[in-house]
Amino acid sequence: MTWAPVAMAVIGTAMSAYGAVQQSAQTKAAYNYQAGVDRNNAMIANWNAEDAARRGESDLIAQQRKTAAIMGTQRATFAGRGIDMSEGSALNILSDTAYLGEQDALTVKDNTAKNVWSAKVQANNETANAGLHQMQADNQNPLMSGASSLLTGAGKVADSWYKYKGK
Repeated sequence: MTWAPVAMAVIGTAMSAYGAVQQSAQTKAAYNYQAGVDRNNAMIANWNAEDAARRGESDLIAQQRKTAAIMGTQRATFAGRGIDMSEGSALNILSDTAYLGEQDALTVKDNTAKNVWSAKVQANNETANAGLHQMQADNQNPLMSGASSLLTGAGKVADSWYKYKGK
């Protein structure tokens, strides 16, 4: 009987161990990469939250100016026609305009809060994903994968050896 089966078992085990090391190293690199992508996405989501807050404040100011302009036009129109604005329909119109303007401002505030909250939730989710991927990367151990493959292959080598020795 020749050494060929034993040699093939040894070579196969070594190649399997090398493949296990390489695969584990690639998996670790992929998890590290994804954790980095997740961290970047979290940073972008936080920037989006800040931007939503700034845009919301700007939209609120614009809405308040719009209401003030409408009320200014109404007052000028009433005054130009000699209408008393402290009672009756003129007062009702001005009050309604102020009320509706405030409702619009509250809607802008509410939408802003929702947009900021949504972006912050996304940032938190991305941060959690980054933690998960980093943990998975940290749990990858290429040397242990190779050692495990060697131990598994040792049984095959032993079988070939015993067959070679005729036992």
